[in-house]
Amino acid sequence: MHECDDEVGCLLPTKTASVSHLPQITPHVDIIFVTDPICSHCWAIEPMWRRLQLNFNFSYRYIHGGLLPGWQNFTDAGNGITKPSDVAQHWQQVADHFKQPIDSSIWLKDPLSNSVILCKALLVIRLLLPEQETAFLRKMREYIFLYAINLAKEVYLLNLVEEFGVNLQDFQQLLYDESIHQLFINEQQEMMQRGAQGFPSLIMTANKAHVISGAQAYSVLEQKLLQTYPTITLKKLSIKEKIMSYPSWTLREASEVLQCSDAQAKARLLAEGFKAEKIASTIIFIKT
Repeated sequence: MHECDDEVGCLLPTKTASVSHLPQITPHVDIIFVTDPICSHCWAIEPMWRRLQLNFNFSYRYIHGGLLPGWQNFTDAGNGITKPSDVAQHWQQVADHFKQPIDSSIWLKDPLSNSVILCKALLVIRLLLPEQETAFLRKMREYIFLYAINLAKEVYLLNLVEEFGVNLQDFQQLLYDESIHQLFINEQQEMMQRGAQGFPSLIMTANKAHVISGAQAYSVLEQKLLQTYPTITLKKLSIKEKIMSYPSWTLREASEVLQCSDAQAKARLLAEGFKAEKIASTIIFIKT
């Protein structure tokens, strides 16, 4: 059973895991971002996460946790979710609360069967095109939350993979390989061993690790970051440099990062050459 709320995000069922060792699979980083491509609270924290990244110098990596293994025996009692169509209302509530746009119609028209296949796809990208893992995750979220495209269907997933110039045969061979499955299991184990119990979680790894759960306000993220890394350095980027750091923006993200109104954020994005693209009931700004 899963439970989600606006403060802590989506929790995994309580499990007992051995803490005798952690999988030694990646170099040390300052922050581990526990996430899932279909986690609405992970999408909701994106404005604050971008602001943190653009204000401070720190290293990070992702754990892709597998929020939805499938619909058999899945339930989120706290939000009344027992079937795909129930998620539509929950996603709309998240969008209304955090003001990060979401098209929840995907759960009514073409619901996702699981998110494990998407997490494994990200692990394949990490192996084949490691410098593009973050961009691929972002594109996944845009497809799912803004365009309501069911990436759990292989035809749509492969279209996205092709956009990134990855060889489809190599991708498909790895996607169903036992090595990727084991890497996925290792990440789930590491997440629990490090004390993260849901999505999103930010694990600040120095000394006694701080775990921040849920789509928290920027002030909470900054406070924990400074407490954990008191000597961390600022980036001191100009407004233009911040805007040009990403190829796409929602108004909520831009207004959070620039600390201005939606109207001011829109004007600045357009002035820097971004194109406003209408999607369903919202707008995304794309670098031209």
